[in-house]
Amino acid sequence: MRGLRFLKRWRGFTLIELLVVIAIIAVLIGLLLPAVQKVREAAARAQCTNNLKQLSLACHNCNDTYSELPPMYGSPVAAGPFKGQSGVALFWLLPFIEQDALFKSANGNSYSAPGNVHTKPVKAFVCPSDPNYGTGLLDPGNPWALGCYSCNFQAFGQAGTTSWEGANKIGSSFTDGTSNTILFAERYARCADRATLWAHGGWDPPWMAMFAYSNFNKFQIQPNPYNTACDKTVAHSATPPPCKWAWPTAASAACRPASPSRPGRRSVPPSPATSPARTGKAPARDRHGRPGRCA
Repeated sequence: MRGLRFLKRWRGFTLIELLVVIAIIAVLIGLLLPAVQKVREAAARAQCTNNLKQLSLACHNCNDTYSELPPMYGSPVAAGPFKGQSGVALFWLLPFIEQDALFKSANGNSYSAPGNVHTKPVKAFVCPSDPNYGTGLLDPGNPWALGCYSCNFQAFGQAGTTSWEGANKIGSSFTDGTSNTILFAERYARCADRATLWAHGGWDPPWMAMFAYSNFNKFQIQPNPYNTACDKTVAHSATPPPCKWAWPTAASAACRPASPSRPGRRSVPPSPATSPARTGKAPARDRHGRPGRCA
């Protein structure tokens, strides 16, 4: 008897089966995307916090090297180990965050050619969670580099005054104690009609990477909408309270929100070479902010 052959008949998916498979895949993608976004945001926040830690460690190393912290701004610095150089506090911290080549290219002046350090984005000054950092430059025609961190003027300048050169020392200059003194805080790279330019000097303070200057307020939590409601004179936080800061450890007290400023016409920071007011000191004001502490 001849063997029987079994023929297997192959057929394709029916339309209903195909739709079911597509629906299952869509549901899985819908469940997976939020998880991926959360993981990415957690990684970005970790990087932002780590940058604050690196800046704090850079200050310790700078203080150990020069026996004092750098001034908030000098053009040029009048006295001390930074005498004759022009820049801001973040500029003098460059050698201590593995940016020694960039620092040396400035030849003591962060605003002059050929170095033009003020046009160079620095990775340690970038918070990946900032939604409006963009390319890292103000605009192609005016390529100042943006930053996402601001310095406490009361820690780098002369506390209680508007003098840029504080000559502060870790420990002895902070009467509230280092664990109660904030040195850095996050700040949006772009805010209303201004931006945070990490190398910008004192001829137009709202463009500086700075907070707690003179009678300015200190902190603003989650301005909404962030691109227009943010106060250009303070530090900002894009994360739920408590906001992120460093010096030398993260503080746990709540921050006082500041009143948002009205969005205005976008202006352009003046060039340091043509600015008429580069005296090394800011104009006197009627009231002064308290030493850097959580309000």
